[in-house]
Amino acid sequence: MNVNQQKSDKQYAAYLARKFFSGQISKREILDQFPEFDKDFKIRLLFDRITKKPRQSWLFGISKKAYQKFLTETYEIIEDLETGKLRFNTMKRLFQELWLHSDNCAKPIEHISILLLEVAKSTTNSKEEIRKYLNLLIDKKILKRISEKQLIYEFTESGKKIKTDSEIEKIIKTLPNTV
Repeated sequence: MNVNQQKSDKQYAAYLARKFFSGQISKREILDQFPEFDKDFKIRLLFDRITKKPRQSWLFGISKKAYQKFLTETYEIIEDLETGKLRFNTMKRLFQELWLHSDNCAKPIEHISILLLEVAKSTTNSKEEIRKYLNLLIDKKILKRISEKQLIYEFTESGKKIKTDSEIEKIIKTLPNTV
């Protein structure tokens, strides 16, 4: 599947989900029209949310607060699929893991693939999406690879200066939104 087709599928899935959650189409209609989701984690996650949509009622459903939380999380996924922009929470989580594994920028970062997997799990992204965030940090010269064989990374001098949320947000605003 090429990049344009994948982007189109993401936007179409988000469009259908918005119509479903606003009550414009039924569950049967959305399941009939939903795009292929085997190769995309976010589309699969949205499909699961659609098929497992809870009922809001006082007797056999979930509470109003839990239902609102479900809808908020679902609309965040829809927004991710529509825009494809860099997310602050994902970048912040990646930085937290990088700082933790580097002992606050004192040591090189080893086992980067495990780190990427942990960030992917905690942010409901795929490992490939998190790798794009990492590559953008490398392109921006915040991280550098110091070993080809073992894939060992370390913070650059400009990367060591980044410690606050506002500095992370500045990075996101200056990076091109290619994720």
